[in-house]
Amino acid sequence: MATLAAAPWFRARLIPNRHSLLRYRQSICFRRRSLSVYALAGDEGDVRVRFAPSPTGNLHVGGARTALFNYLYARSKGGKFILRIEDTDLERSTRESEEAVLRDLSWLGLAWDEGPGIGGNYGPYRQSERNALYKHFAEKLLQSGHVYRCFCSNEELEKMKEIAKLKQLPPVYTGKWASATEKEVQEELAKGTPYTYRFRVPKEGSLKIDDLIRGEVSWNFDTLGDFVIMRSNGQPVYNFCVTVDDATMAISHIIRAEEHLPNTLRQALIYKALGFPMPHFAHVSLILAPDRSKLSKRHGATSVGQFRDMGYLPQAMVNYLALLGWGDGTENEFYTLEQLVEKFTIERVNKSGAIFDSTKLRWMNGQYLRSLPSEELNQVIGERWKDAGIVTESQGVFIQDAILLLKDGIDLIPDSEKALSSLLSYPLYETLASTEGKPILEDGVSEVAKSLLAAYDSGELSGALAEGQPGWKNWVKNFGKLMKRKGKSLFMPLRVLLTGKLHGPDIGATTVLLYKAGTSGSVVPQAGFVTFDERFKILREVQWESFSTNASLSAGAVTH
Repeated sequence: MATLAAAPWFRARLIPNRHSLLRYRQSICFRRRSLSVYALAGDEGDVRVRFAPSPTGNLHVGGARTALFNYLYARSKGGKFILRIEDTDLERSTRESEEAVLRDLSWLGLAWDEGPGIGGNYGPYRQSERNALYKHFAEKLLQSGHVYRCFCSNEELEKMKEIAKLKQLPPVYTGKWASATEKEVQEELAKGTPYTYRFRVPKEGSLKIDDLIRGEVSWNFDTLGDFVIMRSNGQPVYNFCVTVDDATMAISHIIRAEEHLPNTLRQALIYKALGFPMPHFAHVSLILAPDRSKLSKRHGATSVGQFRDMGYLPQAMVNYLALLGWGDGTENEFYTLEQLVEKFTIERVNKSGAIFDSTKLRWMNGQYLRSLPSEELNQVIGERWKDAGIVTESQGVFIQDAILLLKDGIDLIPDSEKALSSLLSYPLYETLASTEGKPILEDGVSEVAKSLLAAYDSGELSGALAEGQPGWKNWVKNFGKLMKRKGKSLFMPLRVLLTGKLHGPDIGATTVLLYKAGTSGSVVPQAGFVTFDERFKILREVQWESFSTNASLSAGAVTH
């Protein structure tokens, strides 16, 4: 609901009629064809929302969340989700950016009901194709007296701003053309003086809206002043385009970022002047960085395309974006798009800013990644490994076993490359020389190494690993008895000697998989894989005394 209190022609309550249907239709000539214009306001069920991005760059996560909230509201109310491209900034708008926005929205699963590539009864859906419509309504406002021609030069306008600044007043228009005579106007037209169309704002009065998120918001008219709706080059100004588009496309609810809240006053005046019913407004809070500043490129990735290229899943992005400022009142954090449609209400959207936590997004993506059906997960990661030149085939037993072993440490698909490469490597010397490796050396790892070499040379270890996990379990049980070790005292030195690392997934499954990697031909030779033969060759050449000496020297340096 919105209320305007002002001069006689503005004394009206601007409330969409919920009991009757308003249909306004005009036909105008447009590039040799007729363009039908509709403005529709009906029952609460006739919900029409829009997302109207400017194709001047990539789709920001803030814009994506706005699109998502519009989509969820439309679907939850059985309404329509319209996509409109606001490309009136001819210098910055590009078709490449438009295509990127459409691609990102499609990737997120936000299918629009009307718009580019689909059409609809309220098109065209690009502002650059609607200029005849804007000119038509600008002329209508001129004829009704709500708009006048302003012939002020840039120098005159700048002088007005300077005077207002000195007087500490709002920079409102104070030029003479608001009250110019018809004779004065015709003289300037005859001279060919450039002019703008300036909207006549009432001197007294106010606008009050009941924002669906922020509650009651009001403005006084005297803070605004007469504003331009058409530039001297014939191009319409943003607020005029948006209002005409929303009205003629019968948009019932405008859900947009809070940075557009100040535009509402201008748009409400235009709605009323053209005789269109006012839509409902809902202004969504900004997405903030961890330092509570506006999220920007300096904080890292901010566009949907960047997150997609980084390996994020669309279902994780949609889920996380929905939680930035909305919740269903429960502790649940995971929702499919269908569940969000079922749960979403505009009343539960928070009016305070939401912090974008990239760590939580990454964690959430890992949860979604690991919950994929095993066939899909194996295919996605297997293809990634093959494309990276690590494995020879993107499927098979080795791929399945490797993913099963490593998936708990993979939050993003690209992480899988590092995980597998790390598994296949053998940084034994670096580990033994590290500070963390010192306790292993002191625990007699060299004695374990001698017995392990003997087990490998005899074929006993290889035979056990050929039997898989059961073979490993039997072997390690007997090896522990031989060494009189168990638990951490047994498995930590074995992990270091077999994998070259202090940490990693289950040592038994890891050892069996490394054995398969060397016997199945699944790993590309140039992938940095150190085979068991090579590992035991390195192990055989270790000079344990040198590590003991280095450890003693380090201890002495600390003591003194």
